Amino acid sequence: MTTAIPRLRHLDYGPDVSLDQVGTAGLQAIFDGFDVAAWQPILRAVRRDPWGPVAARVERVLGHLESYGTDAAVAGWLRRCRAGTTAPSRSLAELRREQRLSQREVAIRLGVSQAQVARLEGTALPTLRSVTRYLAALSTRPLAILAVGPDGPRVIPMHHDVQSDPRQT
Repeated sequence: MTTAIPRLRHLDYGPDVSLDQVGTAGLQAIFDGFDVAAWQPILRAVRRDPWGPVAARVERVLGHLESYGTDAAVAGWLRRCRAGTTAPSRSLAELRREQRLSQREVAIRLGVSQAQVARLEGTALPTLRSVTRYLAALSTRPLAILAVGPDGPRVIPMHHDVQSDPRQT
């Protein structure tokens, strides 16, 4: 879908660029350098797919926007769009591939062998400790556990004292 994207002199986007082709730097430039009217295509894309690739790039921009109040406004929009929706589930391998990392690179970060990473990605029931360490190697952390029991599903929030160094146990 072609959308009117503002001309970004310092980035190489042609006049017929699709919003899907605008990277994180382009989104940041639009939020920082243009008015709310220029944001509309981005905000519509986030509303259409709050967990999609444009929304993911917007999320990466948060915390780096320079215009006063822009960060809070965009973060609030993303939260409202995601409210009541669930993120699509992904496997550990899919999370790794989204970050363009190989099993070998994750293994180095974890201080284990590539074969151990392959086993972890292939196991149906990894331990919580293993998953937490793996996510930390991807600079990610679990926020909650979805527990399913006889009374139905429950979300159990996790504490935020998870080690930031994936090699520490």
